[in-house]
Amino acid sequence: MNIDRYTKVILTVIAFCQCILVIRDVPIIKDALAQSGPVHVIVDQVQSYAFQYAGPIEVRCQSGCK
Repeated sequence: MNIDRYTKVILTVIAFCQCILVIRDVPIIKDALAQSGPVHVIVDQVQSYAFQYAGPIEVRCQSGCK
């Protein structure tokens, strides 16, 4: 009986280790990639209620702004 329990424990540990070896190379979450530069955005429409609860918005002019 004791040898049977030992064999089951050893085989379970081996199976667990093999599962870890397989799973560790599978990417669960993809890497986040940033843009290489600024993105051009055109604001088409803004609702009047959009800024009621909003905090300050950072705006940068790049060309032709004073």
